[in-house]
Amino acid sequence: MNISFKANYICDSQVKRNNKPCSLSFVQIDTKNMSDIIALKELDYMWGRKTYFSDISDNASLDNVYGLNSKFKQYYALTTQTKDFNKLDSEQILGLVQVEPDVHYNEINYLQVLPTQNYSNPEREYKNIGSSIIDTILKLYPNKRLMLYSSNFAIEFYKKIGFKQDESETRYNKMYLDKNM
Repeated sequence: MNISFKANYICDSQVKRNNKPCSLSFVQIDTKNMSDIIALKELDYMWGRKTYFSDISDNASLDNVYGLNSKFKQYYALTTQTKDFNKLDSEQILGLVQVEPDVHYNEINYLQVLPTQNYSNPEREYKNIGSSIIDTILKLYPNKRLMLYSSNFAIEFYKKIGFKQDESETRYNKMYLDKNM
């Protein structure tokens, strides 16, 4: 299936493919573009509708319906595609993230790596997708800490890349990263 997005290229991002350095493209999804919203929904079902990607897709749809300004939420994808981002190929997307910029920190609401390529799969072809997304977000928003609420499943991943757990938060897994500060 070839789904057409109208993404904006942001920068290259480094991962490993079969344990060798590989450059991928980091792009921003346009929630005001209806074809992007439809494509996110189709991609959501391709990924199984049981991932955080469903939440990213649903939120982007709501932002479109209510005409929310993109300064409140940003949606990004990491893709193997290297050109022609007016026709972003959904089958080349390896990860997605939703970020809410704030004055003092940026909250990562959802981060999802293609299920066959995620941190827990030792047989994956690509490695460092999630950490590459985090690194690129840090570059896009320098001098701001990142904050997120981690699932129990992902705590070790976030700790491995430098997040610290907020010990004062006992009910949820609130975590911070201050690499650029």
